[in-house]
Amino acid sequence: MAGPVPFDPAPTLGYLPCCVEGPADWLPKAAYALRMLLLPLGWAPRWVDRPSLRALGTGIYYGPVATGWPDGVLALPLHETTPAYFAAGVPYAAARVRWRWNGTERWPTLFGHPDGSADDPVASVFFWLAGWQEHTNRRRDEHGRVRFADSLQARLGIATRPPVEVTRAALARMLMQRGVPVRPRRWHGRPWALCPTIDIDYLRKWRPGILYREFFLYPVRNLSRQSPGARLKRLLGVTGEMLGRADPFRTAFRRILAQLRALGTGTFFFKAGATSAHDVGYPLGRTARRWLGALREAGMEVGLHPSYHAALHLGHLRRERDRLAALLDRPPLLVRTHYLRWVEPTTPRILAAAGFQIDSTLGWPDHEGFRRGTCLPFQLFDVAANAPLPLWEMPLAVMESVLFVRRELGPDEALRATEALLEACRRYGGVCVALWHNTLWDERDFPGWGVHFERTLQQADAMGAFIADLQSAIRSWC
Repeated sequence: MAGPVPFDPAPTLGYLPCCVEGPADWLPKAAYALRMLLLPLGWAPRWVDRPSLRALGTGIYYGPVATGWPDGVLALPLHETTPAYFAAGVPYAAARVRWRWNGTERWPTLFGHPDGSADDPVASVFFWLAGWQEHTNRRRDEHGRVRFADSLQARLGIATRPPVEVTRAALARMLMQRGVPVRPRRWHGRPWALCPTIDIDYLRKWRPGILYREFFLYPVRNLSRQSPGARLKRLLGVTGEMLGRADPFRTAFRRILAQLRALGTGTFFFKAGATSAHDVGYPLGRTARRWLGALREAGMEVGLHPSYHAALHLGHLRRERDRLAALLDRPPLLVRTHYLRWVEPTTPRILAAAGFQIDSTLGWPDHEGFRRGTCLPFQLFDVAANAPLPLWEMPLAVMESVLFVRRELGPDEALRATEALLEACRRYGGVCVALWHNTLWDERDFPGWGVHFERTLQQADAMGAFIADLQSAIRSWC
């Protein structure tokens, strides 16, 4: 049974009077988007009606009556085309986008008056944070995941630029012009944060499937493409590594832990079941207990990495959560699905129903960037139920296998792509959630991955980031 969310940010400045008007079906969406816009600026909405807002003379009005307000009220126009678009449930046409300059860059405006005379920031923020495009565009890959190529960000060329943050910055300027102060939240006193996360897909490298690959499948596949000498050299190298005293994945775990301890903390996601051939199951036995003990001693956070089918099956999810809870002596609050599987509305609903309170799944499986248009925490919204969920998202920005495998970047290119994300998060006071696996420094199969981890941590530290696990980061965001 879902409990209360551990993080529901209290306003640092207080409650700002807000009035939202429009069609009944649109009101919950507008209220959610306005709340998400205001919380990072230090305010929470205090909902009032139109006469009360006019009498108070300060706050925000969002609705069709956008003129005749006191100077202290920021009136944001709701055009009739906005709720009509969301009621229709059709994909967003990139041709609708209008571009605006924020002083240095062009940014897309999605909603507002068709002639461009007035923009609708509330509707745009709802579109991005609620993942509206994922509800209207049903194209998926073989694992049921959204593809970057099908996203509006891909068509607009803004994958690594967060449009929600630009909208929020514009709102902050308009509020300050009306005498309303803003106080952007900080991360344990730092201007931005890096959350290193590690998915523990394996406890050891040398397993039956890997042995089959190296000693049978690889030689057969390369029979005509490589010389006998090259094949023999690889087999001898594999044999020597296998017979060595240290398994590379176990060595990587210890090395990751040591490097994180020097700079902060991180989140480690463990599996507790296997429901598909896409899972490599491992027992939560002596090795897992030893690793969990080391993480507890180092002050690291542990979450669940549900099996392939558990992303869509509440029974599997609860069983796996209970298994991990038995080792932790408490239920895990954090979750990230295996293969980044996410199907609306099933996945977020069952995550909340199983008691998880912080998710960090929502990145693209084939490209780095900001899938929901933001680099800040946000509460998830159930579009089908037209209501927020008791589940907060720490949006995933980058995964090392995306850079090296899906995008086929070299080590230097992968670092440059990651540095662009770090800079975006620093610029907008956000959090860069980065995902690695305990396969780092295995130069035979994962060349360059370990250096990417090390240099990302070093760069974030040099740029003044708060380096922390997901729960510590979100709790410090004040």
